[in-house]
Amino acid sequence: MARYMAEQSDSGFLTDVFKIALGVFIGGLLAALAYTKYMAWEVEYSLRQATAEMQKQAKQRAELSRKQAEEERQRREAAESERAAREGQRAADAAQRQRHEADMRAAWSQIYRPSPACQADQMTLTCANAHAAAHKRFIEIYGEMPPRF
Repeated sequence: MARYMAEQSDSGFLTDVFKIALGVFIGGLLAALAYTKYMAWEVEYSLRQATAEMQKQAKQRAELSRKQAEEERQRREAAESERAAREGQRAADAAQRQRHEADMRAAWSQIYRPSPACQADQMTLTCANAHAAAHKRFIEIYGEMPPRF
């Protein structure tokens, strides 16, 4: 080994040192390049992940908004339907009351027919008794008070 060292000149030694230094430098550059590529890939991957997450959240918000709008529309339709049903029921009840009142008036007209003397003067005792008797009979038959005129 000493012989090898003795034969080697200083310029050969410096050339070897330069070669080693150049190899280390190129290796460092390649490592830096690989690190930069890896970091760029990581950033791109993170960006894709973040974009996908934002799109997912936007889709969820849009779906939630659509569901809320649909529920609101259904609530409005249900309220409108309920209001229409109440209006219809109210109209049917009013028509039923009118028919019932007309029927009761017709029934009262059948039960109480004042005589010509009572039509002239209703304040006589005979007319009052006839009216009271008709009133009592109407209540017995229909179970309610006769209509008022």
